Amino acid sequence: MTQRTRWLGIVAAPLLLTGLLAQPAAAEASTVAKIVQEPGEYEARFPDVLKLRDGRLMAVWHRATAHAGAVGTIQLSFGSADGRTWSENPTPALADPGTMAGIDTRDPKLGMMPDGSVLMTFFVPGGKVYYSVWKPGWTRFTDPVQLTAPGIGAGIFSHGSPLALADNGSQTDQVLIPVYTVDNDQTGYKGGAHFIRATYRPTGDPRLVVSSAHQIIGNANPPGRKYFEPSFVQYGGTVVAVVRSEQNGGGSPAIVVRWNPYTATPDYEYQSFSDVLASSHHLLKTASGKLLFTYGDRARAGRPTAGMMISNPIADWTKGKVLPIYNSGAQDQANPSSVEISAGTFLTLAYNAKPKTSDPEFGGTLWVVQSKAADY
Repeated sequence: MTQRTRWLGIVAAPLLLTGLLAQPAAAEASTVAKIVQEPGEYEARFPDVLKLRDGRLMAVWHRATAHAGAVGTIQLSFGSADGRTWSENPTPALADPGTMAGIDTRDPKLGMMPDGSVLMTFFVPGGKVYYSVWKPGWTRFTDPVQLTAPGIGAGIFSHGSPLALADNGSQTDQVLIPVYTVDNDQTGYKGGAHFIRATYRPTGDPRLVVSSAHQIIGNANPPGRKYFEPSFVQYGGTVVAVVRSEQNGGGSPAIVVRWNPYTATPDYEYQSFSDVLASSHHLLKTASGKLLFTYGDRARAGRPTAGMMISNPIADWTKGKVLPIYNSGAQDQANPSSVEISAGTFLTLAYNAKPKTSDPEFGGTLWVVQSKAADY
């Protein structure tokens, strides 16, 4: 049973290649392609995938030798519409990789803009978020620009994809960028999950003009609780978010949040998604109107990738069938991303965090796993 509430401390912002077989998933899900197998000690972590206007797929990921503490680069590959074939030689995502030389660029996330451009966000150690832009016909992304977050303070990180809102009256070309802060800063502003609001300008410089930042939910509410890694999707006049939650460093049910994004001061509605210990998740609005929720399942050893279909995302979420999608057998995995290639057919990216030195056949690989609506 889920719980729905408006905690006082939360509402107040200041408190606030066909035939390939990797490590098989469940019978209902099948590995249909390999995007890359990184060489040596390198691994393909934290992927994101998006369907472009021309039908192709775009994938990005963090190429590094470890989860953290190593200098990683963002890699880019283009895939066929069915996701079976990908660039033979993935390339650095940035047109000029030297702009971030020697800096670990992490958690790349992709968002489709109204003009068909793609906005990519990522963060670097120390808590700085950047964005870059790709346009149809280009092969790489622009030089990154750092995002500001007025009122949040120092040390911001990103994980969810940027969301281009549907135009509403005078509110046009508005974009929400999910971010989070880990600790309290020196101003006394609590950490937690937030979003940055900006206007997207297809030909402007800068392309994003930040107008405001908002806290969705603050840490230490209740004591020992932390909220991070928010992800967004829009249904009509409602933004639906999922926020990763931890209690005293351990797993805690994910928080579902809903609000009207067209109001100056959002009125958030919260729900604790009972019994769902989801982390590093992804939200996909499907052709049917349902929502495909893929996530790292902290209720299982190793946090493998799982999925669930949410029938009515703007109402209280109810836990349904949990579909095992991918399990590499390694401890550090998940961070999935999904795309719908045709009505009711989904592809989810999943990676094997084992280096080639310990798993020569499958280590360091980024896989494409297919599932069907009927599987959920």
